[in-house]
Amino acid sequence: MTTLLLTLAVWATASGVQPTLPASLDVTPIRELVVQHDGRWPPFDTLARDMINEVTGSEFPGGRDPVLLLLAMTFEPREWTQEPLIRISNAELRSELQLSPTQEVYSYQELVTHERLHELTRAASQRDPDAKPDALESKVAKINGKLGALHQIFGGEIIRPVPNAKDPIGRWSALTPSAINANPQLAAAAASWEAMREAFLADDAASFTSAATEFATALTALPAAYRPTQARIETELFYNRTNPYQKAWWLLLAGAGLAGLAVLIRKTWADAIAAVPIASGFGVLSYGIWLRWDICGHIPASNMFESLLFLSWGMAIVSILSLVLIRQRLVLLTSSFVAAVALMLADVLPMNHFIRPTAPVLLDTAWMAIHVPVIMVSYSVLALGVVIAHAQLITMALFPKRSAWIEAIDRMHYWYISIGSILLLTGIATGSMWAASSWGRYWGWDPKEVWSLVALLGYLTILHVRIDTERVPKWAYGVAVLMAAGLIALIVPTLAPLTSGKLLALGASGFAIVLFVLAKGPFATAFKSVLAFWLIIMTYIGVNYVLGTGLHSYGFGTGAIVKYMFRSGGMDLALIALCAAIYLIRRQSMSTNRAVPQPSH
Repeated sequence: MTTLLLTLAVWATASGVQPTLPASLDVTPIRELVVQHDGRWPPFDTLARDMINEVTGSEFPGGRDPVLLLLAMTFEPREWTQEPLIRISNAELRSELQLSPTQEVYSYQELVTHERLHELTRAASQRDPDAKPDALESKVAKINGKLGALHQIFGGEIIRPVPNAKDPIGRWSALTPSAINANPQLAAAAASWEAMREAFLADDAASFTSAATEFATALTALPAAYRPTQARIETELFYNRTNPYQKAWWLLLAGAGLAGLAVLIRKTWADAIAAVPIASGFGVLSYGIWLRWDICGHIPASNMFESLLFLSWGMAIVSILSLVLIRQRLVLLTSSFVAAVALMLADVLPMNHFIRPTAPVLLDTAWMAIHVPVIMVSYSVLALGVVIAHAQLITMALFPKRSAWIEAIDRMHYWYISIGSILLLTGIATGSMWAASSWGRYWGWDPKEVWSLVALLGYLTILHVRIDTERVPKWAYGVAVLMAAGLIALIVPTLAPLTSGKLLALGASGFAIVLFVLAKGPFATAFKSVLAFWLIIMTYIGVNYVLGTGLHSYGFGTGAIVKYMFRSGGMDLALIALCAAIYLIRRQSMSTNRAVPQPSH
């Protein structure tokens, strides 16, 4: 990476002219052009969106067309080296890099020649390659990744439209001078590409359209071991244009609002009105998932964005089923709202939403298509359960005399965690079958597997303690203590050296186990349900973003999400602890009042 940065620093000499985009060109022929990118063969439109988003953090920075931007950077690279493109919004990072405290967007030339960035890059290259990078190293690596992407764009290497004539999965070529010299068949394509460049720079619409059409024709005439069908290219272009997930969460959110009114109105016609946008949102979301599935050729479940799609999809299913089967308005409200929020987060958060290739070893089995929907629906149901658990805690703390409310909420909460636990167990079982098919073993104590098991045990404990109405004999507690002591004796030596953090974790784990086993009653069930769902969050997010280790690599990273996770966990713990304190104080007060004898008259 240091060598790369030094090369970039030498190359980055600019003319000082402010670059502009042509205003009259029709880039449709180029938008539809097939290229090879990231192990796939998407249309040029997808490549442009991906690369511009990679560099700037937005597909349409300043409202500019990514296709025009990518062509401009390719055709006149020197002018674009001084254009501010790379956003560094974190003030702490700018301070660490010794950049301006007020400037947020920097040019390629400013960063590629920045000495402090070079120092941090050299330091990162000298660390243990097996060690997990810290937050600063990860952020520096991201900046270097943006610089590397720009280097490829400016060098004309990122656009690869020339097919491989012999290998169906072989590398396609860019129209670089060396490739043109090595292959006489590229003469026509090279000539039309040059004509297209001249027309682009001159903003000559007629000449550009003519040259672009000739370029596409010349590429089609080249021999190719593989080309995607025109139907698949058109499907991906349609998918890019429509953005179905944004439309879906708008509809689901509108449906949640109407479901809230239905709770207040308590009329069947209000439920029917709320069901229309909810069902429409579910249909649009399902159509979007189907389009994505058709484009990539397998179930879209290779990254965090796609898992959120299935999370929202599962919640939307629960919402529709609740209206058809159990006709519970509160379920309709909570499920549609959480479905809308999950899909909105997938749409608006800066996570990578582009279609990425999945390792072939994971695709050579039907278990992936079974496991992913089941496990995400289980997360959906348990997420709805934790929403109800919060409502139960707040109601029992602030409105303890509303016994009918409390009983209804408790029944609904128990239904959620029962169904969710069954689905979670099914998801773990199908995941094990997937692992056996792909890796040759059912269980390997991967961090994701371990935390999913911990989460399942947490929910099974809640259900077992709730239905256990018989008095537990004292000797059983003694046996449990002895077994726990033996387990600790086995675990502690593996943690050496014992640091304060490890001791704190052991203490917290022991306290949680005692709490889950001994605490009983509706309030305790809801309290434990909230804690158990944080085990799900650790399985779903923490393993990828906090531990950053194991086979499940779709969400590795560090940074803001870790802070958000701990802050959200702290706030949630404070809320349920406050509810517990209010509930216990009120219960103690009510017990005292009942114990005080009333004066006789």
